[in-house]
Amino acid sequence: MKKYVFLIAAAAVMLMACGAKQNQNSGNNADSTTVSNGGDAMNRVSTPSQTEPYDLAFYGLKGNVKKMNNNVEFDKSGIIVKVDGYNPFELEEPQRSFNEETNEVSDLEKWTRDGKGRIISQRAWEYEQIYVWEGSQIIRDTTYCEGQVWLTTYEYDKDSRLVKNTTVMCEDNGEFKFEPCGTLEFTYKDFDSHNNWTKCITKKFDAVSNEVSEDEVTRTIEYWE
Repeated sequence: MKKYVFLIAAAAVMLMACGAKQNQNSGNNADSTTVSNGGDAMNRVSTPSQTEPYDLAFYGLKGNVKKMNNNVEFDKSGIIVKVDGYNPFELEEPQRSFNEETNEVSDLEKWTRDGKGRIISQRAWEYEQIYVWEGSQIIRDTTYCEGQVWLTTYEYDKDSRLVKNTTVMCEDNGEFKFEPCGTLEFTYKDFDSHNNWTKCITKKFDAVSNEVSEDEVTRTIEYWE
């Protein structure tokens, strides 16, 4: 599983940030249109028409958030305006740059929304991650990377905070399979005055190596006055 390390890294950064208030009228079926890798995600609207703060929900945030970790910025209505210094919704295509001095490759992702303004796709040079929402909560995502496909499901606690995700490999270069990859569990330790978490312990179980590891994740949150 050559890309499983990448997948876990992406999950640790993004998936643990996702959590939102469950829509009480959502029922059991996802109400987002599922799109396939390279499909019509690029044709979705880029201008949000949100009736709920979906961008804040994407990061498990609430309130008048202005900035998270100094790299995700929101306007006063809770819409993302910058991620790592650029607006990912404004790119026509993903971009890649190479720093000759450091030999580092940087990817700029192209993000897209559905008709309700919810983030449904993050596409980079070599991968794409598709999100499926139920109401104002992400319930699963599919990651496509170099001929491999992973499915990740989300579990929430009574406060609608993400507590666990489970990942399986679904396809490997045209070969369909159902191969467990592992789980990530999240325990929230500290919260600010807006009840947004500021410290989280992640516990990763790698089903390939049968290894268990823990990590501490912290975030800083700045609010509009």
